[in-house]
Parts: sequence; structure tokens; C-alpha cells
Amino acid sequence: MKQYKPYKLTPQQEKAWSDTRVSLLWHCPAFAHIFYTMMNKVGGKYHASFTTDVPIAATDGTELLINPETFFKFPLPKRLFAVAHEIGHCIFNHCNIGYGFAKRGKITFNDGTELPYIPRIANMAMDYVINDMLIESKVGEFHKGGILGPDDKGWLHDTSLGTAKDSWIDVYKKVFEDLDKKGKIIKVGSGGGGMDVKPGTDAGQFDEHLDPGAGQGKEAGQASQERNEAQWQTEIAAAMNSARAQGKLPAGLERLFNDILNPKVDWREHIQALFARKVGSGNYDYRRPDRRLVVRDLYAPGRSGFGAGTVCVAVDTSGSIGQNELDMFFAEMSGILEDLNPKRLLVYWCDAEVHRVDELREAGELNDLRLAGAPGGGGTSFRPVFERIAEDDVRPDALVYLTDGLGSFPDAQPSYPVIWGSIIEESKYPFGDVVNIPKAS
Repeated sequence: MKQYKPYKLTPQQEKAWSDTRVSLLWHCPAFAHIFYTMMNKVGGKYHASFTTDVPIAATDGTELLINPETFFKFPLPKRLFAVAHEIGHCIFNHCNIGYGFAKRGKITFNDGTELPYIPRIANMAMDYVINDMLIESKVGEFHKGGILGPDDKGWLHDTSLGTAKDSWIDVYKKVFEDLDKKGKIIKVGSGGGGMDVKPGTDAGQFDEHLDPGAGQGKEAGQASQERNEAQWQTEIAAAMNSARAQGKLPAGLERLFNDILNPKVDWREHIQALFARKVGSGNYDYRRPDRRLVVRDLYAPGRSGFGAGTVCVAVDTSGSIGQNELDMFFAEMSGILEDLNPKRLLVYWCDAEVHRVDELREAGELNDLRLAGAPGGGGTSFRPVFERIAEDDVRPDALVYLTDGLGSFPDAQPSYPVIWGSIIEESKYPFGDVVNIPKAS
């Protein structure tokens, strides 16, 4: 794991950093609230870490890292923009989400297509969205180039590729296709199996998006699990209210906060986050205590080779789920479950009754299974799946149910988490978490 060598600020740099923080408090109190409550827990008196091991700035989702030799060459308004930019990445949870996609190596889009995941393209896509948001909200001053020498082309901003209203995943596809058309995507690695962009392609990207916990020397999987979304949402709401009370909440930032507090997030990010929160990464298992570390009633979890015990996937085969939806859903579930590595994976095919139950050896078989076709086509009832799980004495860590939500539900909520992948946004569910999955065209 990379260690970032600390840098001792000069008195002039300390003064410049103090001015930057005062500017953040005055001009963008909402971001300042997040900065002081949710970020930089190990930054000491500076509330940030200074090192020459990053280009200008970087974040791992909670820690702000700054290169004083480049950062302080910028005038105060541009330093304000740069700091707000990094805080934006933390608010959007970009580092955690990017880490998850990097592990899987691909992104699945709403039309069922897939592209390889290239972190530097993802970083560019995220930057396009955040930079446009800050420009629209008039936070600081966007840098157009020239300060760091002739190769300084400025930061990324192109509304034909990405705006503040876009999902960075949709921007990723635009940027990937644009770079591919220009011949700037290359194969890398000894076998040429990996992909990256040509050096210098992302010259306008002034920051690095690190793995979760990298700035604090933590293991990425552990740091990712430590993010408390409920606490983040609480502080985001407080930040919005505080800035609004001061009359300093631009429309662009208010829309950002409302989108986070009342999320209409991309369904892939949503379902991935739900799995992480409800099932975990599985590096440790509290149901199997480490006997060497039992002290009275306290114990540490034992190490597990699996990310979950049993995961159930149910598919509504009443006829409302088309092949495009199945392709999109199964491709995404396959990637998530490959990360999770459940010990047991069961797939239930059900309309008004369970027609078949498939037990898969590995998550990758989901894609093969969907090609075999879905049995059923009758009416819709969700009860048979829950009844079958109980009859077979299956105790899942989670059940994911792909459906339109138009059917009869069990009378009681089960003891295990349920995630409904709903293709009709207006459908109502009596329990569980709902992820709205767009109908494919």
C-alpha cells in the first residue's frame, strides 16, 4: 500500500491555506460544513494532509491530500474551486463507487451494453460533472490553463460530454466513445488484456481519485465498509439548511443536495450500495468468531473465504420482464455477486408459482442461465418464492427480486433483507428496499 510522505508547510503556505479555508466558509458554507464534519479526520490542525506525492490534490473519499508545491501557485479563487471539487467527490461517494467498478472491470449501461472500466476515464467523467456543477453555482474560479507552465491546458469542462445534471456513468460512455474514436484508448499489460488511455489524454484532470482509505493507510475494502451513509445524509441535510439560512445556497448546489437526500441515482450504483450495506464485503464473518480472540462476551469476527453465505435472486416470469431487462439485470447482478462471492447462490423463476430453482456454482453462471430462457408466463404472485425459501429452510443473507411489482405480496416481512428491482417506478412494495430499474428500449 502506497505511503504518502508528509510535507511541512512554510509560514507563507500556512497563511495561504488558512485563507483558503476562510474563503470556503464564507463563499460555500454548505461544503465547509461537510469538510469539517465528515472529512479529514486525521488532518490535524490543517484538516488536510500535505504531500508532494499527488499532482495538485487528491481524495480517498474522506481525506483531502494537497501538493503545496503546485496548489499554492494558484490564486485564492482557484484554490477554493479545487477544494470544493474534492469535497464534491466525497459527497458523491465517487471513490467508493469507482473502487467497486474497478474490481469488476466493467460497466453495464441501461441499454444492456457493456464497456471495460478504465479508472482514468471514470475520473474524467466525474470531473466533468463536478466542474460544471461548481461553475454553474459560481463557486470559486475555474482554471483554464497556463499557471503551471506550457503543458498546463487547464481543467476539464465540456458540456457536450458532461454537465451538472448528468450521471457520471452516462458521461463515462460519452468520454470512452470520444477517446476511442480519436484512437486514445490503448491495450496495456504483458498480454494486452487491460486497457487504459494514452499518457497525457487526461491532462486537464488536476486531481487523483484514490482507493477508499488510501490517504490514511487503510485497506480499501475495510475503508469502503466504514462509510456511514446515514451520517453523511444527516450532515448533508444540515449543510443545506445552514447555507440556505445564510442565503448562500446556489440553485445548482441545492439540486445536488436534494438529489442526494432524495436520490434518483443510477440503479446500478443503488443496488451495489445496498448490497454493500446489507451484506458487507465478507472479509470477516461475525457468525464465526475467532476463538483466539474471545474475551468474556466480546469477540472478533473470524476470517471467511466467502463474501456472503446464501444469496437468492428471484425473477418475475409473468411476461412483464423482457429479454432486454433480463440481460441488463443479470449482467449487473453477475458483477456484484462476483465481488460478493456468496457461498451459495439460488435463482428462483416464478410467476404465480415457482417453476424452477437453479443453484449456481459461481456468479458468472448467471449470464449463461439467462440464455436458457425463463419458464412461466402466467399471473403474478410473490408469495411462492418466500414460501419456497421457508420450506427449504434456506436462510439467505439477501433476496433480490426482479419484477414490475404488480402481484400479491406475503402478509409478513421476512427476517432477511429484500431488495426489489422494480421496472415500474410507481409500484408500491410493503417492505424491503426498492431500486428502480429502467425498462430497456
